[in-house]
Amino acid sequence: MEEQLVKYFSGNLTSEEKQKIEEWRCESDTNASEFLEFHRAWKFSAELEIDAKGALNTIMSRIEDHEGVVKSANFSIGTYFKYAAVAILAIGVLFFGREAFVKAPQQLAVESLNNLEIIALPDGSVVTLSENSSLSYSEKFVGDTRSVTLKGKAFFDVKRDESKPFIVNTDQSKIEVLGTSFLVNTESENALTEVMVKTGRVAVSKKESRPSEKIELIAGEVGRLVEHAGVFEKSTIENYNYLAWKTKLIEFNNEELSSVLETLREVYSVKIVVSNEKIYDCHMSAKFDNQPVESVLEILSRTFNLDLTKSGKNEFFLSGEGCIVVQ
Repeated sequence: MEEQLVKYFSGNLTSEEKQKIEEWRCESDTNASEFLEFHRAWKFSAELEIDAKGALNTIMSRIEDHEGVVKSANFSIGTYFKYAAVAILAIGVLFFGREAFVKAPQQLAVESLNNLEIIALPDGSVVTLSENSSLSYSEKFVGDTRSVTLKGKAFFDVKRDESKPFIVNTDQSKIEVLGTSFLVNTESENALTEVMVKTGRVAVSKKESRPSEKIELIAGEVGRLVEHAGVFEKSTIENYNYLAWKTKLIEFNNEELSSVLETLREVYSVKIVVSNEKIYDCHMSAKFDNQPVESVLEILSRTFNLDLTKSGKNEFFLSGEGCIVVQ
């Protein structure tokens, strides 16, 4: 019961556990008296300085200082030893942290498989996890940082907290922010890790790198960690459809069909095969807002006089003469 009372006075009990303590206190005068005695002991312990080396000496000296009070108040010396015990428990809570008495936060993991997953983190941040990706995080962020681990691709909308940086760990890199929105991709064909910033600022670095090797990205910039490179390479975002997998809003401005079809493959997770390489030489300008891939490919095939066939659930075939490149 002593340990439960320590948790009660330090605010580390659930509502249900608090109710049980209240019921126990009301069961008898003896329980009520012990509850009051513990409350006094708790207040007594709060006066002590948190000094690991001198804590016990401080407690013992205070017991000696109060010896006269013990006798005049008709308290037993055992009561003050109980005070000392509670004080030591309190020091344990304050010095070693609540982890000594409270169960450590559970580690959670989410896998997206064939669908997008929207994850609300305990700090109010929101993560949109792309298909075939995974995110692991603590059910409660403790300590000086908010740390998560990503495999695959995800868009982060991070709630600002200057006192507790938000950190995304991948196999190859570390991304640190205070509050911003950005994309992290560990499965890009062009890089080991790719970070694209939509709003705010992001600091990126190779895992286990020196602080001096960290670079800062601002909105509209992309950082890529390529194989055998020691640091991230920074440039301006050129593919403005980089969030289309999340928003399903796609826009093309006189783009080659090679780029158009690659975007459609990524956004809709489909396979698109062409019969003639000249099809890739065609250029397209169009905007699609949350339209199914069948509708998008139908418009594309009619625009360039191509034949479209569907050979499987997620497989399409385009055939035709394609376009002639004018030199």
